Amino acid sequence: MVGETTSVVRVDLPYLWAAKGRRGRPYWFYRRGKQRVPIIGEDGQRLAQGDNGFLEAYERIHSTFGTTKRTDDPTIGSLAHLITAYRAAPEFVSLSGRSRKDYSRYLDMLKAKHGHRPVATMPREAILKMCDEHQSTPRTANYLVAILRRILGYAEDRPSTFRLPTGWTNPARRPRMLRTGKGHRPWEESEITAYRRRWPIGTLERVLFEGFLNTGQRGGDVAPMVRSQYFRHEIGVAQEKTGERVWIPVSQDLREALDPWLRTHPHVVLFPTPTGRPLKADHMRHMMRDAIRAAELPDSCTLHGLRYTFATRAIELGLDWQTTESIVGHKTAQMASKYTAKRRAARLAIATLDAARTAKVKTAADPNETHPQRGGSK
Repeated sequence: MVGETTSVVRVDLPYLWAAKGRRGRPYWFYRRGKQRVPIIGEDGQRLAQGDNGFLEAYERIHSTFGTTKRTDDPTIGSLAHLITAYRAAPEFVSLSGRSRKDYSRYLDMLKAKHGHRPVATMPREAILKMCDEHQSTPRTANYLVAILRRILGYAEDRPSTFRLPTGWTNPARRPRMLRTGKGHRPWEESEITAYRRRWPIGTLERVLFEGFLNTGQRGGDVAPMVRSQYFRHEIGVAQEKTGERVWIPVSQDLREALDPWLRTHPHVVLFPTPTGRPLKADHMRHMMRDAIRAAELPDSCTLHGLRYTFATRAIELGLDWQTTESIVGHKTAQMASKYTAKRRAARLAIATLDAARTAKVKTAADPNETHPQRGGSK
């Protein structure tokens, strides 16, 4: 109608900010304090002023800043916020109980010490510094970096949730790992004999040793074993770390130690404390460490090394790879296979040298024996 005017309502967007690209194209952000959050639609595409959904996207970001939080709520985009979100994610919940427990220890440590750090501005130097703080315990340092790489990778896949700028990359990707030494190794047969000589049948130290040596299981799986797992000359193990259940035939060495041991106590658990409670894995490891030293064996003889011993023996005796892996896990079987290959190569080398020496001695004793045609017949 003539005479009517259209009124334009001005929308105040105090935190709207644009950065110019190479060709002068504006890229719009919600800029507040030191944080810049790209304005994107629900499909993840960037929005410009005038695009459908631009104001809704702006308001959605603005509302997260304006929400009243409890004092114990982590700041959005902080490492503490990331850790809280990761713990609620299926990626973490689906882990085995053992893995969740291991992860949680490091996640709690990171949250307490570095939870205030914004993920968006965390430099790679910060990751390296966290690693260097634990250089006296390289395994801890490497595990910590592995946890950081995993949770920061989780954030990288969700840039809007954690307010990450365009082009942000995981600062813990391809980390520098610290050297951890030679690690565990299989026991030699002479070392097994020395341990058995020091700890006879009937002692807890002996029956635990045979349990580890003849099942190849982890400490957390051996310590809580109960009588019902030992049935018809087999031991059934529900592996805490992998969630797999395996049945392992009981060897004669283990049976000769386990059967008389079980007659000494009435408890449900195989390896009880004096009060009948299950032996704690940490207490068992310390006890076995002392028992190994009492047998005057080197520190390179470890409880975990008995897993490698089981796998190495199995491979050398011809047990197929798939069965060995199902009992001890892929990494342990792989390490045992490499160790066995090296030992076989060494044995072959010595056998070849011995054969060459025997042939040389034989030739020196009777030079005509290797040349039957020499001299001919008269």
